[in-house]
Amino acid sequence: MNKNDDNFLGRWLANDLSEKEKKEFEHTPEYLAYKDILKGVDKFERPVFDIEVNLQKQKEYNQTYTESTSKSSKVIKLRPWLYAAAAVFLVLIGLRTVFFNTTTINTSYAETKTWTLPDNSIVTLNAKSTIEYNDRSFKNDRTIMLDGEAFFDVAKGSQFTVKTKNGEIKVLGTEFNVYSRNTTIEVQCYEGKVSVNNGKNEAILTPGKGVTSKDSNTLNSVKIKESKPGWMQQKSTFNQVSLGRLIAELERQYDITIEKGDVDTNRLFSGFFTHTDLTTALKTCFEPMNINYIFKSSKTIELKNK
Repeated sequence: MNKNDDNFLGRWLANDLSEKEKKEFEHTPEYLAYKDILKGVDKFERPVFDIEVNLQKQKEYNQTYTESTSKSSKVIKLRPWLYAAAAVFLVLIGLRTVFFNTTTINTSYAETKTWTLPDNSIVTLNAKSTIEYNDRSFKNDRTIMLDGEAFFDVAKGSQFTVKTKNGEIKVLGTEFNVYSRNTTIEVQCYEGKVSVNNGKNEAILTPGKGVTSKDSNTLNSVKIKESKPGWMQQKSTFNQVSLGRLIAELERQYDITIEKGDVDTNRLFSGFFTHTDLTTALKTCFEPMNINYIFKSSKTIELKNK
């Protein structure tokens, strides 16, 4: 979904999106919310509005108003379709606020947050992550949208579903971690049993097992040694990830900007960095890769090949 496309929702309602745009939109948190809104609107009786009749009445009023005022007065021409569209838009926004009770929880750079859901499940969000769910219906339909990374401690009960743009995770009651950014999804199971589906493949995870997938391809199995995700212990751990991903995580955890210069961000990195000391983190990440780093300011770091 192009955030700068002011006509995007209008084109969606008119079924005027390309197949690529449809697929991308259907994997966003906004898609489910707008589908629910349209379902709610369909239940209301639509008022009859005769544009031609009302336009004629408005013209007659404008003529009377013009004749009773000075010649310098300006007659404003109505555009009924614009007012109707504005009214529909306001109704949709009102319906979402009143009836659907969407709750959104965000974290900023260098921030983590723990949140208790209506069913007493607990979610801990990593830096720069978002969850969204329907507060009103959550106890009956335990579905949550995630963009970023979060650890879930799910209370026992009905099926609990985590939806991301890269795949869907289903459980009954368990502890698991989900990372979903760009085209990558990673899921680790720490307790219970987890089902992961990326649209093409499905895997069942038990404690100590995980999967990783990029671009909706094969779900590759991984083993887990820790009892909790590393980021919940104030460190980020990586196994054969691109330097670009490593840099992005450093920026999220420390709220900094890293200028890459001519450094090859496709190089692979395995290792970890701490969340408690920036200088140590930079040294751990870049010295083994023969990359120099320079502080241009307290919040800006420049990389250079040695």
